[in-house]
Amino acid sequence: MRITLCDDEGSQLALISSYVLEYIKREKLDIQIKKFLNPRELLHYEGQHGGSAIYLLDIVMDSMSGLELAQRLREYNPKAPIIFFTTAPEFSLDAFSVHAFAYLLKPLDKAKLFSELDKCFTYCLPVKKEEPFITIKTAEGLISLRPEQINAVEYFDHRLVYHLHDNRKIETVSSRDRFDKQAADIAALETFIKCASSYFVNMRNILSISHQCFEMKNGAKFPITRKYAATKDIFLKYKFREGD
Repeated sequence: MRITLCDDEGSQLALISSYVLEYIKREKLDIQIKKFLNPRELLHYEGQHGGSAIYLLDIVMDSMSGLELAQRLREYNPKAPIIFFTTAPEFSLDAFSVHAFAYLLKPLDKAKLFSELDKCFTYCLPVKKEEPFITIKTAEGLISLRPEQINAVEYFDHRLVYHLHDNRKIETVSSRDRFDKQAADIAALETFIKCASSYFVNMRNILSISHQCFEMKNGAKFPITRKYAATKDIFLKYKFREGD
């Protein structure tokens, strides 16, 4: 999950970022912060990496106004809460044309920002269901893994190879069953998609996509073959839907 900030004044961006970081630590949330001085760079990043959970945007910026930026973001992320902040109160009515969640005046009051973030997480962002453990049979015995620990599952030499986020690899015992049957527990999870004939990849752990592969947050790369080219669109829709 990600909170994205945009303000073309570096000092203001640093201040707002420090407030958001303090909130994240206070609430013990597993959330990334992404900061941008340039709205166009934000749009490019979002197009490559999927939609953020919450946007905090300044309205008055030189290269593109926060309102125009919000309109562009709404084209592919229609539901994410947008919190505007500005020194100009006359934009408050315009802010609601893009279904803004809140409108805060500068100098930004930390308590008011925290209050709006509380509301975002209470009313707008769904609570994730707890996922079951995946139990796999290895030569050393049974091992249980949480889905988020797994980057990808590979079919190799009649067995499954679990590629983990911490760079470990765990192999199951050999089986005569085909890949989809061996990986049925993984295939049943909505966060995993098949990107090649011998790979399932965890969309939750994807950092970026290129023409031929997914790159994971730990730097690992897994192929996208022609047959599964539509996987890229599925991933982007998942990221926008999840606000991750």
